[in-house]
Amino acid sequence: MPMPYYLKELGPDYGNVPILRDPGIVKQVTTQEVRDGRHWDFVQIPGGEAWSFPEIEGPACISTIWITMSPFRAKSWKNLWATGNFILDFIEYQRMTSLREVWIKIYFDGESSPSVYAPIGNFFGVGFAEYRHYHSQFLAMTSGGYVCTFPMPFLKSCRIVIENTNPKKFLNNFYGAVTYNLLEDVEEDVGYFHARYRRERHTKKGIPYTILQATGQGHYVGVNLSMKANKRRQSLLNLFFLEGDCNIYIDDDKTPALSYTGTEDYFQSAWYYVKGEYSAPTHGCTIRSSFANIFWGKCRVSTYRFHFPDVISFQRNIKVAINHGEFNEADADYQSVAYWYQREPHDDFFDKTEGGTP
Repeated sequence: MPMPYYLKELGPDYGNVPILRDPGIVKQVTTQEVRDGRHWDFVQIPGGEAWSFPEIEGPACISTIWITMSPFRAKSWKNLWATGNFILDFIEYQRMTSLREVWIKIYFDGESSPSVYAPIGNFFGVGFAEYRHYHSQFLAMTSGGYVCTFPMPFLKSCRIVIENTNPKKFLNNFYGAVTYNLLEDVEEDVGYFHARYRRERHTKKGIPYTILQATGQGHYVGVNLSMKANKRRQSLLNLFFLEGDCNIYIDDDKTPALSYTGTEDYFQSAWYYVKGEYSAPTHGCTIRSSFANIFWGKCRVSTYRFHFPDVISFQRNIKVAINHGEFNEADADYQSVAYWYQREPHDDFFDKTEGGTP
């Protein structure tokens, strides 16, 4: 079976469309199954339990992950309304604790530590356990669906696990489809996809917030970052955490290889996101407090940036850190998912317990 090829003049995004390939090179695993003689499109995940897609055999490359899921419900319908008004959650479909407490884990080639580990909402690009309609180059939330198009090549196997981390709540409906392409081989210079979540409920005074710290050879491709002030101030200082610069250190250098002039500047915006929420292919702001909250409330921002096509390569290690305020003085709740490719093995800096649970 030939490896997919593309017309170099068009590039990999469009150039593989006209190439005629052998039948059966595109495959899929889904949540569809037959239970008790009936066809089911979705699975149910009790509290504290996990469910796995059928394992994918390599060599292959995942091209698309699509999922959707319901809000949590109680273990019995008698306690339905105690879950936060299940029916109204569906009508509004914006704030869902399941987005924070259901996690995605992806293991490649039989590894014991997952290469991808993050809450569903954060992994698909938006923090604060909220659904926001947006679309970017690699991630999207579109009319109730969640989409990831980061290419994920692997040589031997891939196992995708969906974990309900809340022992008291029942996930009634989880739907998903993972589409992949079969390959003849995965070459040595191809990195494996990684995505890891971390959180600091209170950023540390005088110490930048770490988005990514990794060892090995690879390249950093982006982040989504959600920030919330922990204190109310009656001024623009409610967004003062955005004064923090973003610094990227490569291969043990003490001086940053890249240093941006402010948080929203790194995310390709300006003036505290003066024009509000938007989404673009490589950068966007999916949540930003209104101007009324800027002066009176605990301000929130959820924003993303992808380094495409300007990936940031490293040979030995990388650290991506961002200041919270000009001198790391702002007390804020920071949570992030970093995305990168690297050769295995990866280190355990982003263990589940690092920075606290969601």
